[in-house]
Amino acid sequence: MSGKNTIDAYVDGSFSVSSGVYSFGCVFLPEDGTVRVLYGSGNDPENAKLRNVTGEMLGAMNAVLCAIKSGYKGINIYYDYAGIECWVTGAWKCKNDLTRSYSVSMNGWKSRIDIGFFKVEAHKGCKYNELADKMAKKGAECPGIPETKLIGDMEIWTQEK
Repeated sequence: MSGKNTIDAYVDGSFSVSSGVYSFGCVFLPEDGTVRVLYGSGNDPENAKLRNVTGEMLGAMNAVLCAIKSGYKGINIYYDYAGIECWVTGAWKCKNDLTRSYSVSMNGWKSRIDIGFFKVEAHKGCKYNELADKMAKKGAECPGIPETKLIGDMEIWTQEK
């Protein structure tokens, strides 16, 4: 989807075997031409069983929540892990509580925002996907999942060049 009041977001997830921390990174491309990032992590043992997949889902969820809070009517999510789209569309069955929760949340938010999904190849030089990967790894260094805030709120967002 395109048009005014739609934002593009690249999302990715990561997992640290040594610490048991899953993390996510989001890269937002607002209409003003800036690049904004958001990242965070968690270490719940049950959620950590899905390793980086948990981070992938958290990235997509945080991207949608932030877009909603910022007043966007649409979001294009660019991802490199197919489950990000397939659990929402029903192409994949949700076989555990975490994927079910992800699917229910994302489908519930569809009443508030149009969500488009676009698959990109991992580690193939896509600039913003690579940045989302970098932010997901950085998220593992930060404790907790940040509260989603309005795009441009420099308390939680940093601008990347």
